Amino acid sequence: MDPREVRARLDAALREREAARRAADAAEAEFREAMRDALAAGVTVTEVAELTGYHRNSVRRIVDSADEQDG
Repeated sequence: MDPREVRARLDAALREREAARRAADAAEAEFREAMRDALAAGVTVTEVAELTGYHRNSVRRIVDSADEQDG
């Protein structure tokens, strides 16, 4: 293989990975916000857990950590 081609492929893969990480981070933030909004709207922790497949304690932890980050 030509080293220039390999470098270009590596660079492209790196850019693709970084874009995927940014997209995953944005999706995670949206998911956590949706969880918080559901609870604020009166959906129970148990129902959020059932809908998401998370344990109730995990739902509480996620929401509590998001609240702490908001300050």
